[in-house]
Amino acid sequence: MRKKWTMEQILLGQNNRAKQAGTRHDLTMEQWLETLEYFDHKCAYCGGEYQVIEHYLPIYKAGTTVSNCVPACLHCNIMKDKQGHDLSFYQNENVIRFIAGKGVNISFHVHKYEALKKDYVILYCEGCGSRLDVPGLSIDDAHAYIDQYFSNTGYAYIA
Repeated sequence: MRKKWTMEQILLGQNNRAKQAGTRHDLTMEQWLETLEYFDHKCAYCGGEYQVIEHYLPIYKAGTTVSNCVPACLHCNIMKDKQGHDLSFYQNENVIRFIAGKGVNISFHVHKYEALKKDYVILYCEGCGSRLDVPGLSIDDAHAYIDQYFSNTGYAYIA
């Protein structure tokens, strides 16, 4: 049988994770309860049942703070951090408004991949230097591939 953690223990654990990562770790219980109230004790992304403390930006970048933590369901928590970093979750207006209300402005880098032909196709984002090697992809099919799999990908960061 799995142990049921108290909210205090969960919060302490998240603050300890940020401390181990060398980032801010000052989210208080009072701040977390205010955050839960703001989101009506529901997932900040889909409005479903809140299950976890979600770090909007990765814990190693922004820590466990009132401006970086929101409630989330397990599904949104997992989907937000999928490979490729689809920005749809990061661009949630309600979450951005909450974070901005805490004095933090979020900006986005949206990858603009172009296909380069070498011995195989390379997708290259000139804005950040991200490079993806795609063996087997023809240069003629590259734009459709980019549109299908990499539209609205990139990363969020504190402006």
